[in-house]
Amino acid sequence: MDQERRDFIRIASALSVALGAGTLMPSAVVAKEWEGNLNSAKTVKEAVSMLGGDLFIDSTGVILSGPEMVDSGYVVPVSMESRIPGTDFMAFMIQKNPVPMSAVFLIPPGTEAMINTRIKMGATSTVYGIVRANGNFYVGSTMIKVRAGGGGCG
Repeated sequence: MDQERRDFIRIASALSVALGAGTLMPSAVVAKEWEGNLNSAKTVKEAVSMLGGDLFIDSTGVILSGPEMVDSGYVVPVSMESRIPGTDFMAFMIQKNPVPMSAVFLIPPGTEAMINTRIKMGATSTVYGIVRANGNFYVGSTMIKVRAGGGGCG
């Protein structure tokens, strides 16, 4: 067994023990980004407020794309790109879903701010892209039509 593999197994084992013992809590690490429960936000304004912002700017620098129409809302491919320098946070919010906040991404410094993912949609809706760059919030949007809903979308 080579040394890199041994090191990997040793580190993975230590992390597993720490998680199992409750010493390392993933929610404590991930949830430090914002106060409150971002999943309870029903509007872009509420989400931005929970993230510590007072206002947001509609921006052409936030580019969302996805299919114009899908047969089923179970798996909808979407992408978002931020052309705003200093982007460190990106999120997808689906206006008509029971839980509108669909996906949240932290963007490390020096990383290209581009996300490709799949979301679930209950009905035809506006999809918002929320971006934080240099402490300011920017929003872009697109409409995606859904012929058959995504079954609960929660």
